[in-house]
Amino acid sequence: MISLENLALLLPFSVLPDKEQKAVFNMFSYEKVFKDTVLVEQEITKVEKFYTLCSGYCYYYFEDRHATILEGWLNPGDSFGGLAILFNDTIAIRSLKILEDSIFVTLDADYFLGLCKNYTAFQEDFTNKLGKCMLNKGFAGIMARQIRDKEFSLPFFNRPISKILTRNFPRCPAATTIADAARSMSREGASAMLVTGENHTLVGIVTDADFKHKVATGTHQLSEPVGTVMSAPLLSIPANSQVFEAFLALQKNDKRHLAVMEQNGEVTAIISQKDLIAAQAGSAYLLIKTALAARSMLEIENIHEKLEHMLIEPLKNGAHAEFFTRLISACSDAVIDRVITFSIEQIGPPPCRFAFLTMGSEGREEQTLISDQDNAIVFEDTEHPQQTKEYFDELATLICDELHVAGYAYCKGNNMAKVSKWCQPLSQWRNYFNTWIKDSSPENLLKSSIFFDFRGVYGDTALVDDLKRFLFNAVKLWPGFLRDLAENALYFKPPLGFFGKLLVETAGEQKGLLDLKSAMQPIIDFARIYALKFGISQTNTLTRLFMVSNRQVLTKKDFLDIVRGYDFMMQLRFQRQITGIKNESKQLDNHVNPENLASIDLLLLKETFKAIEEIQKKLSIEFTGSV
Repeated sequence: MISLENLALLLPFSVLPDKEQKAVFNMFSYEKVFKDTVLVEQEITKVEKFYTLCSGYCYYYFEDRHATILEGWLNPGDSFGGLAILFNDTIAIRSLKILEDSIFVTLDADYFLGLCKNYTAFQEDFTNKLGKCMLNKGFAGIMARQIRDKEFSLPFFNRPISKILTRNFPRCPAATTIADAARSMSREGASAMLVTGENHTLVGIVTDADFKHKVATGTHQLSEPVGTVMSAPLLSIPANSQVFEAFLALQKNDKRHLAVMEQNGEVTAIISQKDLIAAQAGSAYLLIKTALAARSMLEIENIHEKLEHMLIEPLKNGAHAEFFTRLISACSDAVIDRVITFSIEQIGPPPCRFAFLTMGSEGREEQTLISDQDNAIVFEDTEHPQQTKEYFDELATLICDELHVAGYAYCKGNNMAKVSKWCQPLSQWRNYFNTWIKDSSPENLLKSSIFFDFRGVYGDTALVDDLKRFLFNAVKLWPGFLRDLAENALYFKPPLGFFGKLLVETAGEQKGLLDLKSAMQPIIDFARIYALKFGISQTNTLTRLFMVSNRQVLTKKDFLDIVRGYDFMMQLRFQRQITGIKNESKQLDNHVNPENLASIDLLLLKETFKAIEEIQKKLSIEFTGSV
């Protein structure tokens, strides 16, 4: 066990003052973790605690294309999780496997962040670690991928910073007056100026923000040397860096400018926050940021249509389908955030805790360019149920109507919060779930397939977590439900007939066409059923498949085959929808004409449908006892 005396010798705790070390010691929790446990999974697990190993032995690593990279070992005294909490929105950067029974002391993530905020030296230990890690191209690449997943910036963040540099920038000696420096910046049209010291060495940077906050406020006079208001030391980045690294550095250090340094140590350019924004002017990343910063509904009206047109070029250029589904969902989440904020401002604060849920494809973060609403509200039970219900019914109606204005169509099946039965207290949602699980009628199975893919996008996450726990416990108590769910899922067969012929629609407007959305349904059903069995809280199909495969349900070949097939069909759906966008008179759909597909695409489709048949056999054997 770690004693207070030992704590004073361990980084990063050793940099804390004695009084704070005692407080930290009292906040520790001890956790024993058994051998062979995978405590944290890369890119999936939320790291909610900062871990310090007391005794035992652990192995951390990253798996990419079935190769293990970025690996290392934890010995007693080593810590884990700080980088993920500080720099990756608490999502694990690497996996952590316990090699022998181990004991950790842990700190809650929020408490850990508080220490970082209050003690610069404490945070710098992790900043330095990140800087060293980023020198490893493999680690930098992983961070780039994870940032892309979160920020959904598509090709923009992979661009070299050389494409967006400001190379014409002024310099001045530190002894130059503030007035002269400001005039020089004004003449050059620059937002920053490098400040030099003796022998023309760079000692800092002064920006228009420094003048605004330090001079205009009267804190410093125009006659003073510019060195008195400059920011130092100079924050720099290597010239061969990518945009994502510049973004990370600016965000992490809360700065607006970076010096770009060549290998010989010479600063040749400045990159600013404005450069990043200007370079992203047409990107979906900026659209999401715009939505989050919106101050009125006018700013997000028909925003979904704008997103559609922004995605045409990267979709045509073959960018990965998963980025688009998550990007579209991220945009939806941003819009929902603002719409709910505006709605609450309009009708007043809620009487109790609540959460806004999305379900279906939006709940799985698998939206395509065809986006309608699938949502609900859960609120806590109160002593005044009627008044509470009236408030949330009004709020739900306003939210759904405003989302419609933003370009998100009403759900044709009425699975929306504005429908009163889908705006309920937690107790009623438990009743719903219990009923659907115990009475597996076709209608209830359909509701399960939609509503059980829920995630919270606004409000109190504790209510969402409570509902998830209830769902998993209810499924465990009524295992026959999974059999019924599996039997229902097996009705949806891949459209592959005798002799490998693709089955198409035989009547109606879609005659002769293949419905790709329906063709993908068995994969989604398979992932959902096993997620319910294992209590996997993530809703995204690819994430579920990954976690299911880790439980030896799928062989590596089966896993790769089904993921590749899923990605391929999603790509075809997007390509089809692009055609609909460019031909504005045509409504977007998920149908393709097999006769228009290349021979290689037809072959891939048939192989995908065979892979679906294989996982359906597995589903049938495990849950129904038959092939």
